[in-house]
Amino acid sequence: MNRLGKLLLALILIVVITGCSKFSSMPLPEMVATLETGETVPVEISTYSWGAKELYGGPWEAMEDKDPAIIPDGSTITIQFDSTPDSILIREHFSKYKFKDITESNQFHVPDSKGTYIYGVMATWKKGSAIYALKIQVE
Repeated sequence: MNRLGKLLLALILIVVITGCSKFSSMPLPEMVATLETGETVPVEISTYSWGAKELYGGPWEAMEDKDPAIIPDGSTITIQFDSTPDSILIREHFSKYKFKDITESNQFHVPDSKGTYIYGVMATWKKGSAIYALKIQVE
């Protein structure tokens, strides 16, 4: 390879490395889940593809061994992000592989039936996507 080719290759590598490092340092959006009383429900990140970084797992795995937040029946949970997503989808998870879509809005009503429930909140932005998980116990 001649001198110009080596210089061009080095320049391309510098641009790619610099571009990826700036892109991957962007912080993942933070999510907050709250009840109408203002009480916060704990949230965990379970999956993301953000910049040059990725994490795989599901809401079931992320919350399986966590203690649930105790929630009164009939409550409404509101989801908020520090950066508005382009889309949102909330799912109730029954196992690692079984779930159902609940809503495409940022609010959902918890079941009236007593029990423990795991939810996944999938949000997408132009920069990437993430799935956040929460676990509640309805009493």
